[in-house]
Amino acid sequence: MAEPQQDHERILVKHAVTGRMFINSGTDDVTYELERSGEDGSCVLSIRGIAPWLAEDIRGMQRELNVFHFEEPPGIPPIKHWFYVGEHDVVYEEATSTLTIRTGAEITYKPDEYWA
Repeated sequence: MAEPQQDHERILVKHAVTGRMFINSGTDDVTYELERSGEDGSCVLSIRGIAPWLAEDIRGMQRELNVFHFEEPPGIPPIKHWFYVGEHDVVYEEATSTLTIRTGAEITYKPDEYWA
């Protein structure tokens, strides 16, 4: 079942090697849905509002992507989810401006447990 985005959540799509930010739902004019697809932490992330040139840049580096989902409700420490992306797991549908990323394993961590 898809999880609709919340006011206190955001996703980031970054290039793992250079740190280049491709998508930040907190600042970019995009919407997204995150659908968990298995107990292994895999999911399907659908992001709407992606320009064709950006989708092409992302697809060109799909084996080097980091995908993050941040849950940042007010008054409690954030939870960060880090997803791995494999080869052939990024698809773009130009008619709907939707980029779909199928992720592999997920690592969930709480920064406050590491830096008190």
